[in-house]
Amino acid sequence: MFHLRDDEIAELLDLASVTEAVEGAFAAWGRGDADTTQRVRSSAGGGVASAMAAVVPPFSGGKVYSTASGAFTFVNILFDIEGRLLCTLDGDALTRYRTPAACAVAIRALAAPACTTAALIGAGRQGWYHLEMLASELPALSGVAIHDLRPEAAEAMVERARAAGISATVASSPTDAVRDADVIVTVTQSTAPLFAADAVSDRALICAVGATKYDRCEIGADVIERCASVVCDDVTGSRVECGDLIQAAHAGRFDWSRAIELSAVAAGIVDVPRAGTTPVLFETQGVALQDVAAAALAYQRSRRKTPKASDNNGDGT
Repeated sequence: MFHLRDDEIAELLDLASVTEAVEGAFAAWGRGDADTTQRVRSSAGGGVASAMAAVVPPFSGGKVYSTASGAFTFVNILFDIEGRLLCTLDGDALTRYRTPAACAVAIRALAAPACTTAALIGAGRQGWYHLEMLASELPALSGVAIHDLRPEAAEAMVERARAAGISATVASSPTDAVRDADVIVTVTQSTAPLFAADAVSDRALICAVGATKYDRCEIGADVIERCASVVCDDVTGSRVECGDLIQAAHAGRFDWSRAIELSAVAAGIVDVPRAGTTPVLFETQGVALQDVAAAALAYQRSRRKTPKASDNNGDGT
């Protein structure tokens, strides 16, 4: 069986191309030309297993993974549209690319014009890849404020950013990080809101990544109430997984009728005003559509042996 390892996938993919593939896949979903399932989880005896699947023609596939002591072990599988098995893939490298790609799609559609400042809260495993995404998607970026509960992690990321030519500073608190930021990315496991509504600029697009379970919370109800629009990578999945919106709805401060599908935005079906006069919120927990789009790109490049070269067809494949 043909299998792509994480190190091979890392050589084959780049964030810009994965973003194009993921953006095309979301647009195809919005047009009804692609589809994705919600994540399902099972747990017993201290073990947790999760699965998700999608069809992004001419490919289909999905991801199965286990969670133990906070660590994930991923396996992805890719088929062609006729059901022929094409390959299996490790999942760490795919996840590193496909997760910030969703935020990149949101930035392209929802961020205020000419963003110059950003905030990154969370300097963990996913933090660096979101920082690279910010530097790529915001050409006028003049500085990123980085905060983490572990000051040494934020300091290490700032040093790494400066070495890569990204202007970055350590923020002493989430509030200090987000103040005056045009784009805010939160990638934490927080169970309590990270900052208050009055700390957020009217120009801010907030990309909330970490509230992937009902009991997590990065963005408080006061911030959600203030946002002009709330866009989700999957509204149906968010009703089960997005702790930020679940808790705000339970408190009577968010109505699910406000939630907008990113796929509809990407497809041009709905017009959502950019941040600028009022903040905008993007909530992402990750969908299988992203995994299949990224896996398909890695597979195509492995067969054609064209690493780091764009060869997706604009439909996420």
